[in-house]
Amino acid sequence: MTDDSGMIGQVLEATHYHVLAESTAMTYREILKAVHPDKCKHPRAQEATNHLIEIFRHFTSGSGFTDDSGRFLTNDHWVRFQGDMQVVAQAKRNQQEVASGASEHLRRYMPYSWDSDSSFWFSQRAIPLLNLTLPQDHVNWVVSRLLEFCMLLHRHTGRAHLGLTPAQVMLVPETHGIAVAGFYHLSTINGRVQTISGAYRHWYPAQMQRDKTATENADLEMVKRIGAYLLGDRSGLGTSLRKTHHREFVDFLLSSDDDSLACYERYREMLDRNFPSQFIHLNI
Repeated sequence: MTDDSGMIGQVLEATHYHVLAESTAMTYREILKAVHPDKCKHPRAQEATNHLIEIFRHFTSGSGFTDDSGRFLTNDHWVRFQGDMQVVAQAKRNQQEVASGASEHLRRYMPYSWDSDSSFWFSQRAIPLLNLTLPQDHVNWVVSRLLEFCMLLHRHTGRAHLGLTPAQVMLVPETHGIAVAGFYHLSTINGRVQTISGAYRHWYPAQMQRDKTATENADLEMVKRIGAYLLGDRSGLGTSLRKTHHREFVDFLLSSDDDSLACYERYREMLDRNFPSQFIHLNI
């Protein structure tokens, strides 16, 4: 393999600029010069150049998404909110209140710190679940982490998150972890629900919407919707997956649970019966 081919391959395979810069020990301008078609005659030089420009733009300026506060930017290392700052402030207060009294295990699901009233930094690279579709093996552990988060949140704080949507859950690919943000709708379990996510209204249990009472069931239902979403069913309903995905896994997604600890244990037993226990690298 020529030197040109090696650099072209590194750039095209890079999923994030920060990783590429570390692996090459080169600056952006040095990498760009090495792969640009004006200097590099490799047939994929233009493709590599375009990809480099895109991942560098994402790293420096972030990409735009929308959550319950409005628009936000993230480059997978930080999140900067640009929407309703009063809504963001409420989420910040709720999250910090939870974190202040949380066990070390629960705090692992919030691996970020606020550096202003409108932004926070991740301790590790984290990617919003929005628009992601993942293989079954990876959906398995994402759902497991989310169910454990719910169990810890419910048992240790007596609160329900009520906003577990793809915009407010981030994937930490290097460690098979997740980061949960978007504490906009945090409510005391069995207390009155004040707000829900308008964009994901159909993800909430009908009974909760009627009674306006926060339940463990509501968070568990949203986790299962995320599981279906990540398998490719953007509605989150999961019924379309019956003919294409693992039957017992889909049956779990379509079931209903009222107790987060019992649900987590049932899920882990189902995984143990049907899937090998292994760490599979996620290149994303």
